[in-house]
Amino acid sequence: MTAIVELHDIWKAYDEIQALRGLDLEVHRGEIFGLVGPNGAGKTTALKIIVGLLKMDKGYVKVNGYDITEEPYEYKKHVGYVPETVALPDYLTLEEFLIYSGKIRGVSNDDIKRRIDFYLRVFDLEGKRKTLLLLLSRGMKQKVAMASALIHDPELLILDEPLVGIDPAGQHRVKELFNERIKENKTVFISTHMLDTAERMCGRVAIIHKGRNVASGDLKHLQSLSKTGENATLEEVFLKLTEEAEETFTDAVLSGSSKKASSGFFGLFRGKK
Repeated sequence: MTAIVELHDIWKAYDEIQALRGLDLEVHRGEIFGLVGPNGAGKTTALKIIVGLLKMDKGYVKVNGYDITEEPYEYKKHVGYVPETVALPDYLTLEEFLIYSGKIRGVSNDDIKRRIDFYLRVFDLEGKRKTLLLLLSRGMKQKVAMASALIHDPELLILDEPLVGIDPAGQHRVKELFNERIKENKTVFISTHMLDTAERMCGRVAIIHKGRNVASGDLKHLQSLSKTGENATLEEVFLKLTEEAEETFTDAVLSGSSKKASSGFFGLFRGKK
């Protein structure tokens, strides 16, 4: 299958804390792909690098065929992004904000109107059209952020913890919307630590632990890889694979210490810049 997102040997540190350690990742066009891992595994860091909010220390990223370092602006036309913490301009109404979102994305007035009408129906927000964003619930703001990210009909939709605060009925509508997009050969890339969400929504997932890709594939492949059995849940697979990854990580640290590596603990995992 054709890759729409490619990450190769991505390293990123915050001062002395190594968030990503040679992360490799490939997301296919026309799929719902999940990035799962415990808190602090590097999920949000990876997404922020992909959308251009953070610079990597080493490696390369391609999105829709564009090298994001060499062409840092062009590829963003094809991407919609919803961060984990949504911050919306409280002084605008829901409709005003979506109109603004469409205009800065270069969407025609007719398409803006049509898409606003569509997403307000999909997300059950029609009655809030003229409401100030300040007055919306957290779940409603999450839906508005998704509508804003979709207003230009991107090839790639990236979401960090997309269902936080959204009620079960809203989650069902979101999943239906995502499935319609993949029928159009568009891609949805979600990051979450909610394993039931990932199992329910994603065709493939990547499990990351301490900034590295532990395993990628559909549930059947991950069950085989982890030797947990064909009836194992993603949670059971996840626990097995991350436990093994932690043991490998600890062994590497101890081995490095026994050799009295001059670079110390963090130098053991830091890539050359």
